[in-house]
Amino acid sequence: MNKKLLNSILIALMAFASCESFAGFNEGKAAFMARDFATALKEFKPLADKGDMQSQHIVGMMYDEGQGVKQDYAIAAEWYKKAGAQGHQDSQYNLGVMYAQAQGMKQDDVESFKWFEKAAKQGHILSQFALGRLYTIGRGTKPDGKLACDWYRKAAEQNHYKAQLALGKNYLDGNGIKKDVAMAESWIRKSAEQGHHKAEYEMGMLYRDGIAVKKDSKEAYMWFELAAKQDHVGAAQARDAMAKTMKAEDIAAAKLAASNWHAKLPVDTKPVVH
Repeated sequence: MNKKLLNSILIALMAFASCESFAGFNEGKAAFMARDFATALKEFKPLADKGDMQSQHIVGMMYDEGQGVKQDYAIAAEWYKKAGAQGHQDSQYNLGVMYAQAQGMKQDDVESFKWFEKAAKQGHILSQFALGRLYTIGRGTKPDGKLACDWYRKAAEQNHYKAQLALGKNYLDGNGIKKDVAMAESWIRKSAEQGHHKAEYEMGMLYRDGIAVKKDSKEAYMWFELAAKQDHVGAAQARDAMAKTMKAEDIAAAKLAASNWHAKLPVDTKPVVH
């Protein structure tokens, strides 16, 4: 639940510039892109004071990041609240993170849950995954395995790779949902195919043990190798243990497959580097 994943003013500017044509916004955008943050803030602040939701969010992010002003989480949170109260999803998500991590305010798991839920109900992917985690561990709400799976599914269906893995693991273990190894393999594979090292490790385990797939040491070795390249210790250990029972030519074939493997990424998704 790291707000830095979304907390880019440039992304906000590019996403909303087409619908913000009133005086000040475009000037603020131009100043920001020229890295003249002080001028950018002078343009966005009056708009934020007048109640423009997007400008309020941007001013909050500038205080959050310390761009054009001294970094101040408390002031950032106040601007996020103004935008969040108007339904701005990213501000709502950022407030959820700040309440969880005690940034600019006292830690409050109930408030954190509330803001994540507001954004999640609007389809905000990171907030949907966050709610899944909160229902899993019972933070800010009572633990509820079924609701956790429901929120993981919403995010997973929008290609959130961590949610895909979480949902797959729940199917595998029967947590909050009826155990279904075929569904487990399907969701874990979707995550692994995006390059998620933990999912790659789980795929290796499925092929090693023949769960929902035909047992295949070369396929298992390949997935372990991919995860190990991202410093997954368990995968490296599992790969090395398998190597003791495999033929040299099979190991070579598995390593070649890993070397030639490329993530199958959804649109606008950045690849995980191996």
